[in-house]
Amino acid sequence: MYTIYIEIDVNKVPTGKAEEMLNQHRAWFKTFFDAGKFLMLGPCPDVPGTGLIIAHAESREEIEDMLTSDAYYVNQLATYTVHEFTVTMFNENIKNYVG
Repeated sequence: MYTIYIEIDVNKVPTGKAEEMLNQHRAWFKTFFDAGKFLMLGPCPDVPGTGLIIAHAESREEIEDMLTSDAYYVNQLATYTVHEFTVTMFNENIKNYVG
């Protein structure tokens, strides 16, 4: 399992391109969510322009490959902090906190 913390440099996003870039980013993470690679994701409302993804992959290299297809990555508009972790406890009630 991996966490991916994404921080978009909103000052680098070209004027008039913010919505287009965000839509491309959403399509990117939906692709991996639908494939079962991204298990949970969402924005961090206390830090604008950031988000967190909980992901499953066979290796860190697989995660790195996934990142390279994000529009923000391709255009060097975000930083990605990846950490591997091992799940030792899981609460089935997590579904009650979506939204």
